[in-house]
Amino acid sequence: MADDLLRSLVDLRDKTIQKSRIAFSNRTSAIERGSDEADENVARVVSDWQNRFEVLETDLDADIRTLASSYPIIKDMACVKGIGLMLAAKMVALIDIEKADTVSALWRYCGYATMDGKAERRVKGEKLHYNARLKTVCYIVATSMLRANSPYRAIYDSSRVYYDANRPDWTKAHQHLASMRRMVKVFLAHLWEHWRLMEGLSVREPYVISRLGHTGIMSRFDFGWPNPDAPVKAKRVRKAKATA
Repeated sequence: MADDLLRSLVDLRDKTIQKSRIAFSNRTSAIERGSDEADENVARVVSDWQNRFEVLETDLDADIRTLASSYPIIKDMACVKGIGLMLAAKMVALIDIEKADTVSALWRYCGYATMDGKAERRVKGEKLHYNARLKTVCYIVATSMLRANSPYRAIYDSSRVYYDANRPDWTKAHQHLASMRRMVKVFLAHLWEHWRLMEGLSVREPYVISRLGHTGIMSRFDFGWPNPDAPVKAKRVRKAKATA
């Protein structure tokens, strides 16, 4: 798992600074709309604190990115299109890769387990078997990948075609979410494999096998992950032209 400093900074950002900034921003908006009848002094104080929290959040983001760049796994995650240092840092801060001894364990901790053929959901009165914050981060990862046209989008697109043909009773929204889910599960499997190998931990085969029409192993290296065993291409040295 990430060290205490990275986790503490991510928690401080998400649980305190960002929430406070949003709260003061919402209050400012309400005052500007006239739905909050605050006097001039109150409006000034609210605006002042909104600005302070914006500065704090910006400074904190910079510190998190600086710290995150020293983590080998985060640097490799950031090579994947759609995954930036901040998003990678949030995931790494919330995952203990040593405890996730199987990819299924990671899927479940992220809220992506399948129970009785259906996605696991909250059950009233029962303790969650997944990390709700991490599940939210995974959703953001999926959205970011789609917007960035990440190589993982190919999984989403093929899933939409499959669900459209084989799940006619599903709504378009259901197909969309299910396709995002499949895309993220493949990404998580690649993360699990890459991270555990990096840490010298055991990895069981097969890693990622698609069930949408083919059974070949989907290599993470085809999706942008850096391959430490790939041969280094020699750089061409340009010779200077001789002058008369």
